[in-house]
Amino acid sequence: MIHRYLLVALLALQLAVFPAVAQDMTDIHDHEDIVVEAEEEIQYVCPMHSHIVRDQPGNCPICGMDLEPQVMVEEIRVEVSGQMQQNLGITTAVVDYDTLWRYYATIATVQWNDNARMHVHPRASGWLEALNVRSVGERVNKGDKLYEIYSRDLVVAQQDFLQTLDAISAFNNIQRERLIRDGKLRLKLLGMNEAQIETLQKSKELMYEVAVYAPQSGTVTALGVAEGMYVEPGTEVMTITADNSMWLIADVPERYSSWLNVQAPVDVTLAQAGLHEYETEVDYIYPELDPVARTQRVRIMLPKESDQSNLLVGMQANVELYGGPKREVLTVPLESLIIIGEKNRVIVQRPDQSFEQRDVHVGLVVGNQAEILHGLSAGERVVTSGQFLLDSEASLRGSRLRQPQPAGDAHAH
Repeated sequence: MIHRYLLVALLALQLAVFPAVAQDMTDIHDHEDIVVEAEEEIQYVCPMHSHIVRDQPGNCPICGMDLEPQVMVEEIRVEVSGQMQQNLGITTAVVDYDTLWRYYATIATVQWNDNARMHVHPRASGWLEALNVRSVGERVNKGDKLYEIYSRDLVVAQQDFLQTLDAISAFNNIQRERLIRDGKLRLKLLGMNEAQIETLQKSKELMYEVAVYAPQSGTVTALGVAEGMYVEPGTEVMTITADNSMWLIADVPERYSSWLNVQAPVDVTLAQAGLHEYETEVDYIYPELDPVARTQRVRIMLPKESDQSNLLVGMQANVELYGGPKREVLTVPLESLIIIGEKNRVIVQRPDQSFEQRDVHVGLVVGNQAEILHGLSAGERVVTSGQFLLDSEASLRGSRLRQPQPAGDAHAH
């Protein structure tokens, strides 16, 4: 049979590990060594509507087509002689209850602290006469000159303020204070700082080109203008991100999201910052999953007291996330799992020493243990070595049995 020869090819891959298999290779065809049994049932299925299944022949209630017989496999068992089990190196483990400590080790990436970003916009429309920052990545200190702008609105506001100062003697003290306060506030809202306003008040000379200074220290992470451009209040001139505060972003698989929470303990190892198993905690968990990778982003704050001058965005750190114990969970060795796409299954050894495929639902995975939510019971035995050969034999048998019968002409619908 074809599936028998495919099994021989798979067995050849293990010859280096199990040399004893070579001398018994010819025995693989003998029914005494490996026997596949399947419980089959004939059911009648509509070739156009596969969800219409009946135990007896008849017609489809939707389209009226004749239901066609198909062989349905309820259970596939593989029987392997004791000598062949020994030759194949088949080992098993008992399904049992245990305590799993919620734990996940992964890689996190150093990223800018989004809360430390500051966008610089002009307060009045005008022309950039001078631009002191020329490229992204430049570092600026608080108070450094960023650019100079000529704005007609700003010149007019200065003229109005000086005229108010000239005519202020005609008003009483309360009116004078209010007029000066309103004039200064107008200039401030248009982009002048306190020092510039005081200079204007004392010198009474117009500033046609007004300098704008950095509101905070950091790195220029975005630059949207060039010297000489006309800008408006809606124009983002640049973005300054404080570089004394960065954080780590880690991607955690969906199956761990049930126990992750803010303030969960985290160990961080980042040699560039002198951090070795630094104890910190989860700062924020993003409320969405990556639709492709099915992972959840977790934000981990770096310690503020650490020297971050050596850090660069994009550096990677080893992080270990902890979530406490999960007690009395049904577990199997991780190597017993056979992963088929998004599904998992195991090979179960029955009391009569035969083997069967079993679909399982896996929960928490910690180290070499996997939690089983559905599909197994305590005390059963699962195959931990050689399960792929048994699974291949059972799958080949099952796929042959599940081949549908010819569906008939499509025009009969």
